[in-house]
Amino acid sequence: MPAIKSIKSRLLLWIGLPFTALACLALLSSYLLLTRQINETFDDMLLNAAQRLERRIYTVDGELRINMHYFSISTLGSRGEGKIFYRMREVGGGMIAGFQGLGDPPVDLSEPIFYDITYAGNELRAVALMFPFNRGRENVNIEVIVAESKEARYTLTNDFMVTLAGLTVVAGILAITIALLAIYHGLAPLNSVSQALRRRSPHDLQPLEDDVPKEVHPLILSINQLMLRIRRSIESTQQLNADVSHQLRTPISEIRALTEISLKTTQEPAIRANLIEIQRISEHASHTVQQLLKYAKTRSELVDETHFEAVDLVALCQDACAQTATSIYQKGQELSFDQPHAIPKVMGDPILLLWLVINLIENASLHAGGAESYQGPIDIALTTQQQQVMLTVSDQGTGVEEAQLGKLTERFFRHNPHAPGSGLGLAIVEQIATAHSALLSFSNRPQGGFAVTVAFPAMQPLALRYE
Repeated sequence: MPAIKSIKSRLLLWIGLPFTALACLALLSSYLLLTRQINETFDDMLLNAAQRLERRIYTVDGELRINMHYFSISTLGSRGEGKIFYRMREVGGGMIAGFQGLGDPPVDLSEPIFYDITYAGNELRAVALMFPFNRGRENVNIEVIVAESKEARYTLTNDFMVTLAGLTVVAGILAITIALLAIYHGLAPLNSVSQALRRRSPHDLQPLEDDVPKEVHPLILSINQLMLRIRRSIESTQQLNADVSHQLRTPISEIRALTEISLKTTQEPAIRANLIEIQRISEHASHTVQQLLKYAKTRSELVDETHFEAVDLVALCQDACAQTATSIYQKGQELSFDQPHAIPKVMGDPILLLWLVINLIENASLHAGGAESYQGPIDIALTTQQQQVMLTVSDQGTGVEEAQLGKLTERFFRHNPHAPGSGLGLAIVEQIATAHSALLSFSNRPQGGFAVTVAFPAMQPLALRYE
């Protein structure tokens, strides 16, 4: 799966790459322009220095001399960094002054010529020119070469480029900072939408507010349309559950009624045996259909938290005990509820929570005895612990093997095949607990038996529960 890049990284990439390319192009252009301008300036100064030498030449007894007392050569880059070399000689004659080994110009000197040479291990930029001079009655041509080492040019160019590069880096940092601020404020509406969605309950399908910039409006519209489709799908599923409940319960109830009537009107042993088996199967089918419908209705994505209310678990457990007491006592079992005082209320759906408690009681009644019918007590307790309300339903039966504890909430899993049931009771309990942000746990009691605990978040701090 390819790495997911954030919008911020994409924007920084598309801002940073062009800026970096432009900065590199600007530095290269600046380097070329500065190099040309500096070379032209140095060359002009070098030519001016060569032309000033003409005023230093004089004749003594027909020989050409140079006034060394007043002679000096200065260029823009002298600054103590460069080296100056010169040579003056009569064309077709001898040396007047300077360095004999300084290289000759590459072409004839009809006009001043600039060229690069190497002398005494130095890279030099030289200018060569020729001018006429009157030596008595004789006209002669004098060749002048002035050369300067290139260190000063390189130093000046480097100084300019270092300064320019530093300014470019500072400008780049400022540009990136401004871009980050602009991206942060530009993405603020998306962050607000993201936070609004994270704060929502998984079951809250109300439309998002569309007070957002026009660029984000299509996203909000798409999210709201998706929520509308999900809500309609949930409503359709709930309606289907109701239809299935009606369509299946009616024929199963008719089968049970006809079976009971038939049992009263016939005495044939074989027929009665078949009718009893039909009655057992229909009762099992009725229970399974009822559990399947409860399982479908308690799916967490179908539970609407907006209809939750404050539920008194004490009263709810009393109601569950009242509804199951008759069947419990008919089996020779006992049902006890340790009625506590000042238990905080919890937020939830009272009908679903009632189903949860009844399922836990019925599960203990059916499976606590293992292969034999259970004849012991079923205890219900409510306690408080660490800002939670703990509901515990326990028995004193055979317990559950440790290896099977993790499978108890799987659909249709039955750890006790000897007892009737659909294998959906604890799966329904788990879904109801999940929808109420409660934690479901199982344990075998040290003194024998099995306990199921559901930890609900308390509505108010436990320290204030007596107020």
